Amino acid sequence: MLNPQIAIQKNVPWVKQRLGDSPDETAFFRWPLQRLLEITGYREVRIAPFDFLHPKTPVRLVNRLDAVGRFLETVPVISEFAGSLYIRAVK
Repeated sequence: MLNPQIAIQKNVPWVKQRLGDSPDETAFFRWPLQRLLEITGYREVRIAPFDFLHPKTPVRLVNRLDAVGRFLETVPVISEFAGSLYIRAVK
């Protein structure tokens, strides 16, 4: 949810409609999600932000921009603006 595009897309109705927001997707802040998983009995909870590559990226730019995105995933604070989360937990 820290990703500005995701925050706008999830909270501004006309943007949501224009971009074709999927009702099957939602946005999370990872810290409350981690606490919720732990409270409900999950252990070894690991949540990591990833993916700076926008779905509408032109094919010719994907490899270069993906490399930049993978680098940004390793940068503290900046990584929090990624568009997706890897979620791993054991019940």
